[in-house]
Amino acid sequence: MDRLAHRELGLPSLLPLLWTAIIVLASISSFAEQPAEAPERESLRGVTGVEVLVEPLNVEIEQRGLETDTLQREIKQRLQKAGVKVLTEPERLRTPAAAMLLIRVNALHDRIGRYFYSIDLLLTQRVKLEGRPDSDLSAVTWMKFGPIGIVADDNIKHIETQVLQKADQFIKDYLAVNPNRKARS
Repeated sequence: MDRLAHRELGLPSLLPLLWTAIIVLASISSFAEQPAEAPERESLRGVTGVEVLVEPLNVEIEQRGLETDTLQREIKQRLQKAGVKVLTEPERLRTPAAAMLLIRVNALHDRIGRYFYSIDLLLTQRVKLEGRPDSDLSAVTWMKFGPIGIVADDNIKHIETQVLQKADQFIKDYLAVNPNRKARS
C-alpha cells in the first residue's frame, strides 16, 4: 500500500485521464445549461390544454408531508393561473393533441437522514407517423429531466419547491409558443 501512495505518475500517463475528465465535465455542464430546444418547445404550439398527472410519490415522503394529491392540485392551480387550460381525462381524450403533463419524482432515502431525488416532467401527446396518416400514437414531445439532488429528510418542502419550479419551466415554454393563452390580469 505504501508503494502505491508514493508512486509518482508521469505527465504522459496523466494526460489521458485529464482529457477524459475535461470531456466529461464539459459535456455535463453544457447539457445542464442548454435552453429548451426549438423543436421541443415548438411541439407545444397549438396545444389547447393538458391533463396533469403526478405519479404517486414515495410513501415515506408522503408520511413526511408531501402528498401526491396536494402537489397535483398545486401544479394545476399554477397552470390555470398562468393561462394554461387544465383538462380532465375525458376532456383530454377529446382534444386533437390529447396532451398530458406527467410529473415524476424519484426519491431514495439513504437511512442516515437524506433523500436523493430527481424530478422529471414529460409532456405526451398524440402524434402521427410520417407517411401513415392512419397511425394514432402517443409520444413524449417535451421533457425536462432533473439532476439528482440531495435534501435532508426534515426538509421535504424543498422537493415541492423544485417540482413547482419545473412546472414553471413548462409554463414558460408553453406560453412562448402560445402567447394568446396568457392569463388576463
